[in-house]
Amino acid sequence: MKHENVNYLVVGSFVLAMIVALVVSLTLISGRDGDTESYNVYYNSVAGLKYGTIVSYEGYQLGQVESVEPVQTNGRTRYKVTFGIREDWNVPSDSIAQIVSSGLLGGITININEGISDTALKPGDTLQGQEGADLFAAVGGAAGDIKLLIGDVRKFVNTLNNELGKESGILDDAKQLMQRLDNSAANLEGILSEGNVKSINSTIKNLGSLAQRLDQTISEVDKTIKSAGSLVDENRDDLKRSIRLMSASLETVSQHIDTITYNLEGTSRNMNEFSRQIRENPGLLLGSTPPKDKAAGAAK
Repeated sequence: MKHENVNYLVVGSFVLAMIVALVVSLTLISGRDGDTESYNVYYNSVAGLKYGTIVSYEGYQLGQVESVEPVQTNGRTRYKVTFGIREDWNVPSDSIAQIVSSGLLGGITININEGISDTALKPGDTLQGQEGADLFAAVGGAAGDIKLLIGDVRKFVNTLNNELGKESGILDDAKQLMQRLDNSAANLEGILSEGNVKSINSTIKNLGSLAQRLDQTISEVDKTIKSAGSLVDENRDDLKRSIRLMSASLETVSQHIDTITYNLEGTSRNMNEFSRQIRENPGLLLGSTPPKDKAAGAAK
């Protein structure tokens, strides 16, 4: 009985430890490990921002985005982002909340660039916002500029050709070069169309978010494994004792399995015989005698 109680205690302790580890993991993943204070910031574009987006202070994680709401003022739409950070953290009033990405495949975050003011913001105040640079939009704009430049060069070549009054080999080569450049610029502009750029940006943001979640999950799994290993080390003697008891029980069952099988087989034969007699004479259940065979009496 004592060993059974020890087993129940070990199993219960393990389950309790796993529940505590799960609660701690969910707390760390959600980014809420204490009381927070809310601040606001306005952006013209909030691509990639949503509830739960990480908010950092010079790269140090402090909280997360709590809400994103559109606000229309004078016919223009801006977006009010409310985020919560640790209540014991002072933010200078001239700090800038910038939307940044940790890399090409990194997730979108809000990083607060520390200001130099001696006055700290109060909970509920609004920070100055700054959107991150869009690499694909910049490349698309450059492609448009290249196309305009090619058009100007073509006009110059046509004008030069008209002035010479004839087409020379140099002008033909220049025309072919301009045509190739024009086709390349058109292809580049098509590849970097608004729809493709949005799809690529969305894919990169999703990959970054997935990578971040995988890193967090792996970290929490490592912590859980370490906790389980520590629990096993602390109760190693009890576990060994339980395993020895289980091994002894299995050995006892193995030694008597032939007897048990023999008794089961005998019981099965008795049940078959009992069933056969009941089918031939149901009166046995009431303790009566078998019925007489009328056909046999007539023959006599």
